[in-house]
This record gives sequence, structure tokens and C-alpha cells, in this order.
Amino acid sequence: MQLSSPAQDSKTPAVVPAKEAKSKVGETIVVEGKVAEVSKNERIIRLNLGAKYPKQDFTLVIFPRNFELVPDVEKLVGKTVRASGKVAEFQGRPQIVLERKDQLSVPADTKPDEKKSP
Repeated sequence: MQLSSPAQDSKTPAVVPAKEAKSKVGETIVVEGKVAEVSKNERIIRLNLGAKYPKQDFTLVIFPRNFELVPDVEKLVGKTVRASGKVAEFQGRPQIVLERKDQLSVPADTKPDEKKSP
């Protein structure tokens, strides 16, 4: 899967862990978290970070017009991702809507979980 890597310069927002991003509603940030679940249907794709719904820390949202941005979205489960954008709140939960390919990246040193809990 080919995803972009955000350039690190003085204009790049600081990386905020998914657990802390709820306090950033209205701000443009780079959120980082492990994809715990991908929920996909014909109307929306949700990448839940930190935990599965309804206990997720943060959600990345993709609407149908942008589904092609992440063609193998299911392969992101277990990987740590970074997403940039403006944090919004939907039904009391923080989220970023992904509209461009450069908003989502998988840091090079991230691998899917190889160990499964008993």
C-alpha cells in the first residue's frame, strides 16, 4: 500500500496521540493512533483508533467520493497511522474527515500486530 509521508517542517503541526485529540476540536493537527477497527459500508468508511466502537479514542472518516484514497483500507487494522486535518466533533466524538491522500500516512517503522492476546 502506498501512502504519503508528511514532510516535517516548521509548518507541520505537532503529532497528537489519539487519546488526547478530543481536546483539539476546531484545531488542525496530526493525530496518531493504532487502527483498532475499520467499519465500511457504501456510505462511509470509519477507521477507529485506539479501540473498537464505541470505545474508540478517535475516528478517521472517509466518504464515498474519496473511497479510492485508501483502496486496501482493511490492511490498516493493527497499524499505527497518522492523519492530518481539522478535528471536528460528531455525536460527541472527535474525528477528522479525510479528503486527500496526503492526509493519511503509515510511519515506516510501524508493523501490524504479530502477537494476538489469548
